[in-house]
Amino acid sequence: MLRYLARRILQIFPVVLLAVMMNFLLINLAPGDPAVVMAGEHAPVEYIAELRKSYGLDAPVLERLGTYLVKLMHGDLGYSFAYRRPVLELLLERAQATMLLVLISQFFSILLGTWLGAYAARHHNRIADKLISYGTILLYCMPIFWIGMMLIMIFAVKLQWLPSSGMTSFMSFGRPRWIDIAIHMILPATCLFLHTLPIYAKLARASVLEVAREDFITTARAIGFSERVVYMRHALRNALLPTVTVAGLSLSALLTGALLVETVFAWPGLGRLMFEAVSARDYPVLMGGFLFATLLVIIGNFIVDVIYTYLDPRVIYS
Repeated sequence: MLRYLARRILQIFPVVLLAVMMNFLLINLAPGDPAVVMAGEHAPVEYIAELRKSYGLDAPVLERLGTYLVKLMHGDLGYSFAYRRPVLELLLERAQATMLLVLISQFFSILLGTWLGAYAARHHNRIADKLISYGTILLYCMPIFWIGMMLIMIFAVKLQWLPSSGMTSFMSFGRPRWIDIAIHMILPATCLFLHTLPIYAKLARASVLEVAREDFITTARAIGFSERVVYMRHALRNALLPTVTVAGLSLSALLTGALLVETVFAWPGLGRLMFEAVSARDYPVLMGGFLFATLLVIIGNFIVDVIYTYLDPRVIYS
């Protein structure tokens, strides 16, 4: 097991290197000129040329790639064109807000979605199963930005229970900061939670129904275990493998959903930063954000491999 984990860790480096090179080339070969965006369309040609030179944009793409890789090896992700700040500092600042939002919503969507899927599988073809199945399909068809706007309209505008935007209030009325953040996080986290809940519910239902046909489930029933114990303790544990796989792979995909959610709720996270970087042609921030997403996928896969051995003893790494 330890040798396998060590080999997987060593495999991370070439994967990250290849991803960094692809991201750099895709971004830098795309149409658009960051110097023109920074200077303005009607700026003098000499000023635009000076900006290109000061930010190293006048060098050939391959030369810039080499310089970027050397800096990256020293932990330097570059300097933001738009924010005039180090990219690493920006990413760490914004990633805290995004990961707080994503991890909390992901935790509850996995927990409740898996339970709903297992409950629907246990009551297969009954009213509860049909209600959960139709409800999750309906929820899955709703665009995430539309869910966000409906939450704002109901709970922020009509009922005025919760704030509609931001991460903190200008006046917190003596509340501790963490409570203020938690209150502001309810609506965006709920929006992201409702967006991912149907995926885990449908996946858990299909997996539990498949496992329920296995011989060891028949044996558990023959021993005399109740249906609740058979499904929740035996079938669900073996059906969790696909759920764990999807959860590990969806960490970076959640950044896409977080981008829309953070835009709707003005949440100061990484998704909103990436959106602003695209508008400003802020290449260093875009490359840093893509690198962060790549690392999330790799780390997610690594954690999934480790969890597999605990969920299913038949999985053995050599």
